[in-house]
Amino acid sequence: MSKIAKISLIVGASVLCLVAIVLWTGRIVFGPEQVSSVPIPGSSMTAIVTADISGCYSVQLFEQGHPISGLRLLGPYASQKCTLDKVVSVSNIVTINWSDSYHYSVAVDINAHQFVTDSNSVPPK
Repeated sequence: MSKIAKISLIVGASVLCLVAIVLWTGRIVFGPEQVSSVPIPGSSMTAIVTADISGCYSVQLFEQGHPISGLRLLGPYASQKCTLDKVVSVSNIVTINWSDSYHYSVAVDINAHQFVTDSNSVPPK
C-alpha cells in the first residue's frame, strides 16, 4: 500500500469518527426534552411527551421502557412546560389531555397498543 493510500485511509477514518462524535453530541445537547410522562391506566404502557428544539411537542408510547410507537406530533408548544390535565378511560380507549396555553389530546387503544386519534387547540397560521 502506498504512502498516499495510507494517509487517505487515516484521514477518511478520522473524518468519519469526527462526524459520528458531532452527531452524537448534537443529539444529546439538542435532542428532545421530556416534559411529561403519563402511565396509561389498565396497561403497562407510558405516554411520554417531548419538546424539541424546533418548537414542537411530540408524544410516543413506551412499554416497560421500550418505544412501541413512532413519534406522534401534537403541535407547536407555547411554553415547553405542559401539564397533565386529565386521563379518562372508557372501555379500552384511554384519552390523555395536556395543556400549556394550548390544549393537546391523544387517545390510546390499550388492546392494540397504539394511538387512535390526537388533537390540539393550536390556532392555524
